[in-house]
Amino acid sequence: MAETGTEAQIGWRVSRVLVLFLYGFAIVCTVILAMAFFLQLFNANEATPFVRWVFRATDRIMQPFRGIFPAVEGESGSLFDPALLFAMFMYWLFALGMHALVSWIDRKIAAARYQERMDPGRHSAPAPVAPPPSPPPPSGAGPAA
Repeated sequence: MAETGTEAQIGWRVSRVLVLFLYGFAIVCTVILAMAFFLQLFNANEATPFVRWVFRATDRIMQPFRGIFPAVEGESGSLFDPALLFAMFMYWLFALGMHALVSWIDRKIAAARYQERMDPGRHSAPAPVAPPPSPPPPSGAGPAA
């Protein structure tokens, strides 16, 4: 069974919402990783609730990237973690791909709307056809008596 234009638009909109969710997740991950990178680099106090929250969130986000690169400890306890930078870059690339996918889906939705506007009866039932009018009676011929 072929999809109608409305069903296709609903499918595109649902996929757009899912992709936007993934896009937002990637952006949030990138921001959290950037905060963790600078908090570690400047040796932030881990006793503060905000820093603890950022590091807890970073532990979950960094799971696939742990141990890729060794961390370098600096003077006075600061920590340079290239794995954090790599994870930020990978989440940013993922967000960039999701952004491109959202743009593509938006173009598909706009094309479907344009097609519906240009051909509104394409997906509806055909309009009933009226029978042709009967020809007028010939002039000069009167009713038979």
